Amino acid sequence: MILGKNRLDDYATKYLTRHCKKALEAPMPLPVDEILQKANLTVKEVSLSRNLDIFGCCLLLDGEVEIYDHEQGTSKTVSYPAGTVLIDPDSEAMYGEGAKRNTLIHEALHWEKDKTYFEILAVKNAAASEKLYPIMCRQSETFYEPPEGKKTKENEVKWLEWQAHRLAPRVLMPFEMFKKKALELIDSYQNPQNDIIPSCDTLIEDLSTFFIVSRVSVKYRLIEVGLLGRISGFEDFDAVFAEINNSKELVALTPVEAYQLLSLDSSLREWVSGGQFVYADGYFVLADKKYITAKEDGLHLTAKAKKNLAQCVINIREQKYTTYRNIQKDFVGFAVLYHVEGIDQRMLTFHPKYQANFKYEEDDVYSAFRDHILTYDENEEIELVKRLGDPTTTLCQCLWYLMENRKCNYPETFNDRTGLHKNYHGKIKNDKYNNMGTEVLMAICVGLRLNLRIVEKIFDKSDNKLNYYQDPDKTYIRILENMPGLSLQDFNGVLKQAGIKELGSTIKDDPD
Repeated sequence: MILGKNRLDDYATKYLTRHCKKALEAPMPLPVDEILQKANLTVKEVSLSRNLDIFGCCLLLDGEVEIYDHEQGTSKTVSYPAGTVLIDPDSEAMYGEGAKRNTLIHEALHWEKDKTYFEILAVKNAAASEKLYPIMCRQSETFYEPPEGKKTKENEVKWLEWQAHRLAPRVLMPFEMFKKKALELIDSYQNPQNDIIPSCDTLIEDLSTFFIVSRVSVKYRLIEVGLLGRISGFEDFDAVFAEINNSKELVALTPVEAYQLLSLDSSLREWVSGGQFVYADGYFVLADKKYITAKEDGLHLTAKAKKNLAQCVINIREQKYTTYRNIQKDFVGFAVLYHVEGIDQRMLTFHPKYQANFKYEEDDVYSAFRDHILTYDENEEIELVKRLGDPTTTLCQCLWYLMENRKCNYPETFNDRTGLHKNYHGKIKNDKYNNMGTEVLMAICVGLRLNLRIVEKIFDKSDNKLNYYQDPDKTYIRILENMPGLSLQDFNGVLKQAGIKELGSTIKDDPD
């Protein structure tokens, strides 16, 4: 059943009338576990995604679910009976009890509202031998709104998920009872006999604690029940509601900012490092040749990508911020990078809930796309691999082949791209520097804008071995993997930020 947008609170009231009428009679934290037990739903904890995007799902029919093993880095298919609710414990640990309760009610709503729809689909699909997979509760679909009027099964299922996302907080915080409790708290703050300064932060914290929901759900509920007029005059209103009212979407990052955010947040690294995204023109972009093109000076967005950023790039948001007591709670699960310049304080943030509905494919598909877009001269790579594998061909000869092919065969150009003294150029050209060290070889690889796969092969040819678990090699590898094609200047900017010695030196003496 697909509801109109103006009927959501009505449906939430009907649901509570059937399952917990007392929640409509007085403000109270909803007994979520009791509701699930009465519905004969069984809750199990399993990891559902590598990047913590999937919080949970409900098996409306007997079915299979992909379970992720974080230790092994692999997935396997597991069968579950209808009436099983799966919750990701890692997501719960990251985002808290309020988010877990929201997901459980989200899945209970699917069970009551959408089970019949799926049973009918199952009959229709039986003739086509098509499997029906459970609807996954994805954080990245929190604010996604499907297109209207599109009569496909996929779009109908997306609308069912849209409804569940919006119904769950309405069930946890019923309109009249939530408003009643909020007004009681506001009146108590404004009572002269109470030594309390009226504060949005305090109100949100008190409501979040009382209803056992997330603070951000409280913020949106305050808007939905029409209470902004009562609280917009509170001194901290702009600061506390900045995430909702004053954020800039799809912000481009410098290479240093991109690396800093990757270093801060494990879930962002999982989104990027799985091979699905690469850094180009300030964005982490889906590794798809529709969106990325590789040129001699690195990776760039295609015209299609520039016109459709929301569909293909990770949404990094920017907002001004002023600190308040519980600001850290409002950004649990976020990657947050602070910028302070005088009185101008801004933050760059990443969170799965603000991401578009990317159409993920299997990891190996995206890895293949990434390899494709990073190899803008396939013939060059084939020839290089032949030379690297030939024991009679030296390291210098392999590098000189690349330098000639990539128009880096003049001393001035070599110096400009690698930051190395021009004399290194002559040594390589004359096959006299096959014992070069890691820093010199890495500077050449970066200057030639080689991808990690080729860099690894070149290092195998040399006397140097990359250490994947120790710096500086570990940082070199992370940059090459997640931010391929950076110029030496940008690469060094990231190294400097990471506290790693920069590559190349224009003031070095002759390598002799």
